[in-house]
Amino acid sequence: MVASNTQQRPETLETRDDIDLEHRLVNFLHARHVQGAETVHFEIHKGTVVVSGTLPSGRAKWLFMGCCRNVAGVIKLIDEVVVETH
Repeated sequence: MVASNTQQRPETLETRDDIDLEHRLVNFLHARHVQGAETVHFEIHKGTVVVSGTLPSGRAKWLFMGCCRNVAGVIKLIDEVVVETH
């Protein structure tokens, strides 16, 4: 019985890792005051990060994506971010 209490299902660990990675991304962007971070959404699965949403300029998008690449645990970054046109 004790052994079954210490075992965890793999999907539980993946979910926890994904949540931890999302926290690292948000904290990294917040600490660097990256413009538009509040308008972007992350979908994360096993180190693959899909970034979607809108950013105000091409430069903001470039900076945002560059910061995301530098966060520990990001294996693959998929860019679905749209630049706002005025």
